[in-house]
Amino acid sequence: MYILNWNPNEQRIEASFGGVITAGEGEVFLEDLRDLLKERQATRFTVLLDLATARQLDVEAKGSFLEARDVCLFAGADSVYFVLRDEMEAARLTESRLQSVLEGRERYAVGSLAA
Repeated sequence: MYILNWNPNEQRIEASFGGVITAGEGEVFLEDLRDLLKERQATRFTVLLDLATARQLDVEAKGSFLEARDVCLFAGADSVYFVLRDEMEAARLTESRLQSVLEGRERYAVGSLAA
């Protein structure tokens, strides 16, 4: 289950996930995200993906989120901000994408914005 919307005040695409995220739901999310990017065609925008409240993510669904990151950056996002449940995952992603993190194009943090 997820909510995906455009926040015009912040010029930001926001997605929040809950429950169990399957590979199929990850693919549907990618389609919806691509459609939103086509609709908005904002010249400057950021992306927030809040995965902190998801109870479980399939391995394939994780791949969909990494692809979503790349799609957004390719579409011109200034930055993509991930909120994750696990410190180890945040550290792993930060380390694997260190150059983009240092440039400010990506950020990986632990917590929840849903509260």
